[in-house]
Amino acid sequence: MRATPITLLALLLAACQPAPTQPDATLAGGESASVVRVIDGDSLVVAVNGDQVEVRLLGLNAPEGSECHGDAAKGALEDLLASGTVSLVRDEEGQDQFDRLLRYLYVENIDVNLELIASGNATVVQGDHSRDGEFAAAADSAANARLGMWSPTACGSEPTRDVVIADYVYNPPGPDGDNLTDELVVVGNSGDEGIDLSGWIIRDESAQHRYRFPGGFTLAARSEVVVRTGCGADTQEDLFWCARNPVWSNGGDTVIVQSEDGTVVARDRFDGDY
Repeated sequence: MRATPITLLALLLAACQPAPTQPDATLAGGESASVVRVIDGDSLVVAVNGDQVEVRLLGLNAPEGSECHGDAAKGALEDLLASGTVSLVRDEEGQDQFDRLLRYLYVENIDVNLELIASGNATVVQGDHSRDGEFAAAADSAANARLGMWSPTACGSEPTRDVVIADYVYNPPGPDGDNLTDELVVVGNSGDEGIDLSGWIIRDESAQHRYRFPGGFTLAARSEVVVRTGCGADTQEDLFWCARNPVWSNGGDTVIVQSEDGTVVARDRFDGDY
C-alpha cells in the first residue's frame, strides 16, 4: 500500500470537511459522574455514587505527558471538563486490560472524545466500537489541517518535509507473529540531500509501540530504508525494530513518523482487513 505525505492539497481539502457532529441525545444520556482529577489527555478519575474509578476515553490515544504535546492534550481535556460533571456512556467493550472503564464522555452538548480527536489533541485508536469510522474521519481531518499534535511547530521549529512514508506491510503472509521481519515500514527521503534521522521515531496509534532510529543513521538523498518489526542486523537498507510481537494492527492502524523532538513529519492511516 502506497502512503501519501501531508501536503498543501490535504490542507485545502480539510477546510471543506464538515464540522464534528453533536452527540445524539439518547447516546449522551449515560451515567452521571463528578470529575476528581485529570490524569492525562485521555484518562481521568471520576466519582460515581461515592466511589472513585479511573476512566479511559474510548477510541483515542493522547500524547503522554513526557511526549511532545502531552501537557497541551491534558490541558485540553481539563478545559472540556471544567464544569466538573460528566456523563459516561459505555460501548460494547466496557473495560481495558488495566480494569479502567472505557467510556465516551459528554459535558452538556460537548462530545468530549470526538472533540479531542477533531482538535488534534489525540489520535484515533481504531477498534471494535460503534464510532470507529466517525472517529477515524475526524482524525484524518485534524491531521490534514495540521491541528494540535499534528502541527509542524507543535514541538519547536518545523523539520524537513522530505521524509515520507513510502510504503508499509501490516499483515504479511502467515500467522501473526511468525513472520515479523516481513511486517515493515518503508521510510523515504524525497530530497536532494541526506537527512540525519538519529533519534527519529516511528510509532503506531497506541502508547506502547515506539521505534527510534539509531544514532548516526543518515538517510541518503532519494533513497529509502526498510524498518522491519522483527530482529536482525542493521544495515543502511534495513533496520530492525526487534519487537516481540506484531506492531501494526490488522484491523486498522496509523503509521506516524516523528522527528527527534516529537514533531509529526508524516502520517498514514489504514483501515485494515477486518
